[in-house]
Amino acid sequence: METVNYDVVVVGLGNAAQAAAVAAHDAGAKVLVLEKAPEGKKGGNSWYTAGARFRHTYNGIPDAKPLLPDVPESEWQKIDLVPYTKDDFYADVMRVTRGKAVPELAALLVNESYPTVLWMRELGIHWEIQYSAANPEGGRLRFHHGCEFLRAKDGGAGLVNMWYRILQQRGINVRFETAAIRLITDDRNWVCGVVAQNPEGLVEIRCKGVVLAAGGFQASPDLRAQYLGSGWDLAKVRGTKYNTGDGIKMALEIGAQPFGHYSGGHATPIDADANDYEAAFFDLGSRRHATQRYGWTLGIMVNTEGRRFLDEGEDFRAYTYAKIGAEILKQPGGIAYQIFDAKVKGPLGRLDYEGATPVSANSIAELAEMLELNSTVLMQTVQEFNDGVMEDRPFNEVIHDGKGTKEVYPPKSNWAQKIDTPPFLAYATTCGLTFTYGGLKINPRCEVLNRLDRPIPGLYAAGELTAGFFYYNYPGGTGLTRGAVTGRIAGKNAAARLKTELSGLDWKGPK
Repeated sequence: METVNYDVVVVGLGNAAQAAAVAAHDAGAKVLVLEKAPEGKKGGNSWYTAGARFRHTYNGIPDAKPLLPDVPESEWQKIDLVPYTKDDFYADVMRVTRGKAVPELAALLVNESYPTVLWMRELGIHWEIQYSAANPEGGRLRFHHGCEFLRAKDGGAGLVNMWYRILQQRGINVRFETAAIRLITDDRNWVCGVVAQNPEGLVEIRCKGVVLAAGGFQASPDLRAQYLGSGWDLAKVRGTKYNTGDGIKMALEIGAQPFGHYSGGHATPIDADANDYEAAFFDLGSRRHATQRYGWTLGIMVNTEGRRFLDEGEDFRAYTYAKIGAEILKQPGGIAYQIFDAKVKGPLGRLDYEGATPVSANSIAELAEMLELNSTVLMQTVQEFNDGVMEDRPFNEVIHDGKGTKEVYPPKSNWAQKIDTPPFLAYATTCGLTFTYGGLKINPRCEVLNRLDRPIPGLYAAGELTAGFFYYNYPGGTGLTRGAVTGRIAGKNAAARLKTELSGLDWKGPK
């Protein structure tokens, strides 16, 4: 068996892993990155995100300008961007996770969000404004409070490639088609290396610190069925097929503490015709025609029985989309139809529906026939919804407009407009699983904890396999931010361990 020596080994090559590798290198460590996928599939789930949005705190435009130095002043003059404070961000995390997020981890995420995206910009990650999140109004661009204003240039592929160029500039070694399969520990159960498998066989890498950043278990049908429940083994996976929970399993084998919402995951509405894996785009090669279907707040959603089953206007898409997929999966056949009328053609066009093939009809009865739904039921559903729409206030998609329904179940709390203007459009959608919420318990230093809540010396974690951040739901744009925040901290602390005399000490982790 080949044996090599490094200071820090990073397992994975997505946003979190690459942040960890750069942070460890810049702190003085000799770093090796292990990537299970071939080079052409590098980047983990990060490559598959269409928007590559990063949620962070900002005090309006003054904080945005350092992140976007190439945006001319004339452009800023047209933008309305309400400040998004630490209190706002923290409250959003706690609200959508029903108060379950670990407070110290939520605070870590919030406090480090802006410093981390600024650090990334200084490294060479180029940001751009997420214009699709804005509502054009009177020649101005209005961004609603708490929107994901910032995205990586050229989306997920751009993010991965920018990170990778930064690794290459630093001479950080990456081994592709090399899967970590086991952690090496000494007689004190301190992590001192990794055994990996490549096409030629096994390799043993000795090191002082390991950062696990290999994603969740969403691409493993058996683990999905085991933890998420019945039917989830058949769910479509939006991202990489290589995130099968390897990092989590390796850590659990040496006594790491399983933690978090193991029966929950980030699950969004996607086109029903999407692939079973790598389902984020219809055309992966060109990244054209995203399969996400995020416009349901503009219309209604019905199941194959022709009945509505949720409040489409509960909150902004960013605060509900990660749980809507699970609600669709509960419906008969795991299918739902998003139904719109001609009044929302404009805003719908800003939401990546290009490339989708809707069913179009001039009446609800005709639409039902084309969808092979019970026309009587669907017509009754639409009529009851229309009868319940409040007409005493205007429609405004950039605020919680309170334009809801009365005496309709389920209600629609905001953005309710009658479905009465042909042509009527329907899009077939299903559940697309992005990542899972259960994983490893960590502390704010991103050290992995054992079942006694003590750090396992030499073991760190970052990204999707870290638990305690998200339960039931999450605010949009927070997943990539968590990855970069935890990656930066894990890499820095793994490298800092090199400066500490290891033998004979009761290791407490870097200060």
